[in-house]
Amino acid sequence: MSDKQKPKRSTIASGRRELKEIIETCDAISERRFNPFFLDIKFGVDTLRKHYSKWETFDDHCLDAHTLNRLSEVVRLQNTQLKFQSSALYSDPEFLSRKLEHMSEKRLSEVFLQSWHPLAELEQLTNETITDSLSYWNALLPIKERWLRKTQEESAKPHEADSNTLNNLGIASENFGEHLIELWNELRESFESTQKPVDYWLFIRKSSYQETVERAYHVSFLITYGYAKLQFEGDKLTLVPASEPAGKATSGVSFPIPITRD
Repeated sequence: MSDKQKPKRSTIASGRRELKEIIETCDAISERRFNPFFLDIKFGVDTLRKHYSKWETFDDHCLDAHTLNRLSEVVRLQNTQLKFQSSALYSDPEFLSRKLEHMSEKRLSEVFLQSWHPLAELEQLTNETITDSLSYWNALLPIKERWLRKTQEESAKPHEADSNTLNNLGIASENFGEHLIELWNELRESFESTQKPVDYWLFIRKSSYQETVERAYHVSFLITYGYAKLQFEGDKLTLVPASEPAGKATSGVSFPIPITRD
């Protein structure tokens, strides 16, 4: 190869490399990895013009045509973005920022007044609205009669609960502790049969609402005194019995659980 052919071959190889880089950039833009305006279309076209006369092989001309095709696709994406921005009244933030920095206070005030469109509401009385208002006020009872209807009854004052009330609630009964042990053993049997935490609602639910509430009440003592542990598994409440009860309150945290009649 002569010395004159070496620079020519080097220039052709450099041109191929530049076209491939342009194609890669166009592909990245088509895949939404870059903004369509990331690529300077004029630079791409000038690069094609610079190397077009040097192509000798069919593959070089195919590479040239492929580069031109990818540039046209970027132009289409640029056009689409401009149409979208114009329809959405989009303005480039950096352009607006520079423009505002160079505007005088007087010009800023003028622009503000031109773009300021305060909302105004106009209301007026009509024969129809006056008639409706008179009908409303005439239908009202005098204020004295309306106040008489709002007499408030005093609510019953709190009183002390006697032993019978506590026994009926199962709080002060002699077998309260025995009942807790029985409930704890029942929970342990349910847990040991499945080796899984016991569903809270399935454990306390009974045929009647009163029995369900009473059972939930006693379960709360199992949790408070360390006989069982209340756990959260997503939206599900579960119970896990303790192997040995603590025998005293283990936590000062109160967690209310509403029980509906459904």
